[in-house]
Amino acid sequence: MDSTGTIQFFLILLTIITVAGFTGITYYLAELSRAIKGQGSPQVSVTPGTPRGPDLAEPVSTPPSKPIEPAKMGSLEETLGAISEKYSLASLTLATADGLLIGSTKSGSEDEAARYSHLYAQGRLHDEEGAELLGFSYRGETVVGIAHPSGHLSGEQTNALEHDIRETLQHWV
Repeated sequence: MDSTGTIQFFLILLTIITVAGFTGITYYLAELSRAIKGQGSPQVSVTPGTPRGPDLAEPVSTPPSKPIEPAKMGSLEETLGAISEKYSLASLTLATADGLLIGSTKSGSEDEAARYSHLYAQGRLHDEEGAELLGFSYRGETVVGIAHPSGHLSGEQTNALEHDIRETLQHWV
């Protein structure tokens, strides 16, 4: 192989590496864009004729700074009720990742805990009824919060809600 052949070989190799690099970068940017737009996780489809839940495009106002004090409450459910009131939630249910009920503001939530834990495991964070799912690790286990807000919760509100739930779990569980 003469010097011209060697140079051609390296130019072809550089071209292949460049094309592969641009392909990888394009894929990464597309995934990043999808994640920013919230299209990364599949959504539960809404069938025509089904009444829609609250308008999820409009964020709920910022939660009041009134702290939740689980030690002053009589039970886990009472504390969850105070959290629901603070964030204007119709209901709040906590479940394990495998669908077992931890606590709820409404009775008979065992089925809801199982259903929404399954949806969370599939990567769905919303449903057609307006429920918002949040998951976080607590003592090595995943806890799924099932909130039914009057509107879409902002990122700040979701973080504050998660913080209040963690403090509640630390006191009661």
